[in-house]
Amino acid sequence: MKRTPPQWVISSSVAALTVILLLIDLRTPLGVANHVLYLGPVLLSLLSQQRRYPFIIAGTVTALIVVAGLMSENPHNVPLWVPISNRAFSIWTMWVPVWYFHQRREHELLLQRMNTELETRVWDRTQQLAMVNEALVAEITERIHTERSLKFSRQELTRLTSQLIQAQEDERRRISRDLHDDINQRLALLSIELEGVQRQQPAPMPPVSQAIRLISDRVAELSEDVRHLAYHYHPSILDDLGLSIALQRLVEDVASRNHLDTHIACHDMPKSVSQDIATCVYRIAQESLNNIVRHAKASRIEVTLAQSSIGLLFTIADNGVGFPSELRRTESRGLGLLSMKERVALIGGTLTIDSDTGTGTRLQASIPLMEEM
Repeated sequence: MKRTPPQWVISSSVAALTVILLLIDLRTPLGVANHVLYLGPVLLSLLSQQRRYPFIIAGTVTALIVVAGLMSENPHNVPLWVPISNRAFSIWTMWVPVWYFHQRREHELLLQRMNTELETRVWDRTQQLAMVNEALVAEITERIHTERSLKFSRQELTRLTSQLIQAQEDERRRISRDLHDDINQRLALLSIELEGVQRQQPAPMPPVSQAIRLISDRVAELSEDVRHLAYHYHPSILDDLGLSIALQRLVEDVASRNHLDTHIACHDMPKSVSQDIATCVYRIAQESLNNIVRHAKASRIEVTLAQSSIGLLFTIADNGVGFPSELRRTESRGLGLLSMKERVALIGGTLTIDSDTGTGTRLQASIPLMEEM
């Protein structure tokens, strides 16, 4: 900023210059140039920081011009309008810069106030943006923590689901082994003992023989049911002979029990399939066949298992009534479809179901083959 002279220096200079110009004015009353010189004190007063000071000087000089005009003597051959117009012109010349600098100072003050208001608004807006930024950072941080927690929860849920399915398979395998190796063996011994009792009868007793034969037949039926139940829980053929033969046995068993036309094709199969993949495919086939028998009202089922470019491709299709929306909602709330999806997802595969009313249902599972370590 430019430094301005002190007020006493300005006042002293203005006063001295005004007195000098007044003396000159009194001695040369008709010189318009002398009147215009009064502009000097006025311009000098504009250096003051006081807003009213230039008006005071301009008013004082105006009064001096009028007084000097009255006190000075005018030549007789000069018209009166000449000195009056000269002094009026001088007064107008003095007030023009005063008015100009006054307007300029008012605009400067207005601009300063606007700049101050703008700075205040910018500062307030900056504070608001800073608060919003802090809130946004806090929200993003919280969302990141939530996503991490959700991701961890999903991982935990996947791990628990895998453990639950594995525990279920282990329990089914144990029950199947107990049914086959314990209960079914006891039923076989009971049947043998009944035959021994029948042979050891001293004399033919038709009623007793018929009752023993009936009991033996019921024991044989019970043994067959126990064997089928053990096979349903966990087929030992899946562990002993592999996935292809186990699927063929399952499809043939469903066809014979429900009088269905079935066709199964297993081609381009790998030499070995891991136990997890084999169990997954078998359980999907088992659940799908049960759904077809219960809901589809189908007469023909086609099952295909083949090796594709990404792994195993398992497909099962029927010519039944399709997959109505209300049945889909019921199955989605149950454990059938959900269990199949979870099983496939746990080994990195995908499960798709295509169905239209009256055109049957087609289920396809794409499962990547895990390389043996």
